[in-house]
Amino acid sequence: MFSHFYQQFSQKIQRFAAQKWVVIVLVLVLCVSCVASEPPDIALTVKVEAGNRPGFYNVSGTTNLPNQSQITVAAIRSLGPTNQDFGTEEKGTYSILDRKSVEVKQGNWQTTLNLWQVAPDGRLREAWQLGSSETGSLNPSAEVAFVTTFDPTSQRSVSKQQQVNIQDLRGSLVRFSAEGQPYVQAAQSLQVNLPTGRTTPPRLTAEEVNGGWGKRYEISPQPSVASRISTQQFERTQTNAPLSPAEFLR
Repeated sequence: MFSHFYQQFSQKIQRFAAQKWVVIVLVLVLCVSCVASEPPDIALTVKVEAGNRPGFYNVSGTTNLPNQSQITVAAIRSLGPTNQDFGTEEKGTYSILDRKSVEVKQGNWQTTLNLWQVAPDGRLREAWQLGSSETGSLNPSAEVAFVTTFDPTSQRSVSKQQQVNIQDLRGSLVRFSAEGQPYVQAAQSLQVNLPTGRTTPPRLTAEEVNGGWGKRYEISPQPSVASRISTQQFERTQTNAPLSPAEFLR
């Protein structure tokens, strides 16, 4: 009798233990699945190399953002007394030398920026050196920051299946605007000398001459409207003959 009772009690204990282990395994599986479903940190690398022409720089990188994501790449030189931290919202004096939008393709992106412009007299200059009389009071930094930015709210060509939700933005590259909107930003600084030398001056367009009127003396004179109207259409033969049936229909 006692042995039979002991066997039944042992079987219940074993079934309970088996059920307990099943519950533990299920809980572990659910925890692992929850952890695995979390999106990874946003990755965005930047690599800058000098181009094959003076003033041109090739900017490329890798990312885990979806294909067709639009990334803005800008070359920025600080003009203040100290280097500007472009990862913050603090306002400073700086100049955007060039800026382009590039599309992510298979986890890669690349573009070319032109940091130099040609002044009207043919001298090579950066954007902040053109048309300003206060360049002497500025203190340009020796380095140019190549800043790449991904703004999830400005994505248009990305399909709905590949769009990045704002809640999925996480990692050390995530920044926040003054309005609290998150974005992703990465940058690399490179020492870039100020442009020197001259080249062929650019040809001025008509909009840049004589307040937008161009060279008026080169425009051929056009005949007046009055001279283009023929007087033959007003000439009619004077007669006292009776009107014809066709003239009555008029």
